[in-house]
Amino acid sequence: MNEEFQERTTTVLLERLFDPDDQAVWQEFDARFRPVIEGLARRVGLSPVDAADVTQETLVFFVRDYRAGKYDRGRGRLRAWVLGIARHQISELMRRRASRRESRGQSAIIDLSDEDQLNRYWEQECRQAMLCRAMRSMAEEGRIHPRTLEAFRRTVIEQRPPDEVAAEMGLTVRSVYLAKHRCLARLREHLERLKEDYDVA
Repeated sequence: MNEEFQERTTTVLLERLFDPDDQAVWQEFDARFRPVIEGLARRVGLSPVDAADVTQETLVFFVRDYRAGKYDRGRGRLRAWVLGIARHQISELMRRRASRRESRGQSAIIDLSDEDQLNRYWEQECRQAMLCRAMRSMAEEGRIHPRTLEAFRRTVIEQRPPDEVAAEMGLTVRSVYLAKHRCLARLREHLERLKEDYDVA
């Protein structure tokens, strides 16, 4: 996918988000960013329930403000704006939780001021989301046998020894290495196409 096409598809996605009746584009945006925001919230210490709540609030605030014309692509990256909304929602929830803990004499200090760390968390969650989407696409396209893909998943994604995977799956070690080589090339192609979706280098 070339840069011109990537830019056009991003522009179309953002333009279509203005239409409240376009459920397909909202679902696409939601599927792209929900796992990232939720993963970020878990990394800074929120429970699964709180992380899900923060994620929902972030997405609701995003689409509300975006449709109100508050996002200017010329003034900053989309990921920075979404991360900023997520950070605010996490801070608000932590502030409410901290107030209740203070009333019970517990510590209420939770630091979200380290922007570099938050950006690293965001980047890591983006890459994890990209990996999940790429693996799912590889399974759906049917170009690689499911058994080959499973051997790849166990050796590369789970980082398990090839001889162990070979024994479990009734394969030769050579077959496992071949599966790794074949799938890795295809995985890189998928990840390259997903970079623009998540605005990662």
